[in-house]
Amino acid sequence: MNPQADTDIHEQGPASAPVPGSDVDHAAASAPRVRRRPLLLVLAAVIVLVLGAGVFAWRSSSTPVPASQGTAGPGAVVMTKDQLLVVAESAGHSIYWAGAQGLDTYEVTIDSANVYVRYLPVGVPVGTKDPHLTVGTYEKTGAHDTLVTWAAVQGATSKQLAGGALLVQPAGKSTSAYFGFTGHDLLVEVYDPTPGRAFSLVESGAIQPIA
Repeated sequence: MNPQADTDIHEQGPASAPVPGSDVDHAAASAPRVRRRPLLLVLAAVIVLVLGAGVFAWRSSSTPVPASQGTAGPGAVVMTKDQLLVVAESAGHSIYWAGAQGLDTYEVTIDSANVYVRYLPVGVPVGTKDPHLTVGTYEKTGAHDTLVTWAAVQGATSKQLAGGALLVQPAGKSTSAYFGFTGHDLLVEVYDPTPGRAFSLVESGAIQPIA
């Protein structure tokens, strides 16, 4: 999803019937941690420190690759959890993921102020065009208001989570779910090629800040 100022929804991936549910759930996504820092320069320095100069190709764009494609963006690299923690600590705001998922390394793409964590099964090469579980954390002004707008569209599925997050599966996008918190300019997208699984992952509380 492209976290731009309007409320357009990219048509990415297959569509199917929405997952039922519109009530308050007991699972809670944790509210984001926010510390204002110049993300672009800080993360560039961190990645050079962690991965080595010349390894990471930075992509700076106002139109980032949507996580709902489930494919790698330019400059995708492999990181361990410890390396992800260094990036998250330096970002100035929370970076979300789906936990370890039984893996030791993760494909990470940083696109300006947006961070994508993609889960590749063992043996699948970085940069593969095949879609896989992806969690995107986007800086987006008015993220919660955008979610409210999407939730009001006929065919959308929404749920207010116990932790205060609004979870929305937009109409016609059964492979992506989005959530955000009132007063926080972060929009989180979870993509999974299996229809309904992204919504279920957020609902279950599996999507949390890297810590």
